[in-house]
Amino acid sequence: MQQIIPSTYHSGLSLARDAQPGKGLKALALLTLTGLTLVITRGLITGNWWFFVMLTWNLFLAWFPLGVVLVLRDLRQSGFRSKWLLTGGLAVWLAFLPNAPYIITDLYHIKSIDNPLLWFDTMSLFLFALTGLLIGLYSILIVHRMVRSLAGDWQTWLLILGSQLLSGFGIYLGRFGRWNSWDVLTRPSSLTRAIARAYQDHLSLKLTLGYGFVLIALYVAFFWYVEHEAKATT
Repeated sequence: MQQIIPSTYHSGLSLARDAQPGKGLKALALLTLTGLTLVITRGLITGNWWFFVMLTWNLFLAWFPLGVVLVLRDLRQSGFRSKWLLTGGLAVWLAFLPNAPYIITDLYHIKSIDNPLLWFDTMSLFLFALTGLLIGLYSILIVHRMVRSLAGDWQTWLLILGSQLLSGFGIYLGRFGRWNSWDVLTRPSSLTRAIARAYQDHLSLKLTLGYGFVLIALYVAFFWYVEHEAKATT
């Protein structure tokens, strides 16, 4: 099996350049702490903690699929090579993956922000959206490298590209259907019916293809850059 090299920890520019394990996670942690500092400051100044609750919860959901694949990768490296473990872990990862890019849609709230806070909240929303996007790209990279050694190159690319299209659909379900990933466990029947009816809403196709296309382009660019930097440092 192909060894997972330290560049698996890369996230954005920092993740691609680092050669020491864990530095990518530190970069993501720094972005997360910076975002939390902004929304906590906003809450203390205004007494309104709505931004803190909304963005913190959404960022937690963005971290969750990354945590799943990190645990899955470590278990496999420790010798737990069960096919069911891999399949189950990837299914959980895929169900929660849309939460990472979903934060981009929180930029929608800019339209309802009062002018005195517009500059501050725009910066906060952008930082959280960027952090969620990088967390998602990082988790996809780990899955890509983990699956590629088992399934082959083009089959893995099909899985990765398909996951991005499904993320686009998941964003539609979350933003317009107000569903969340936990409903897979708590309301499976209702969620299944909502998915089956989604074809009746033309917006579902438009948003799935639109977001899916952009997410695919972002990951391909991210992957090319990280792979190039990984080869350049070995």
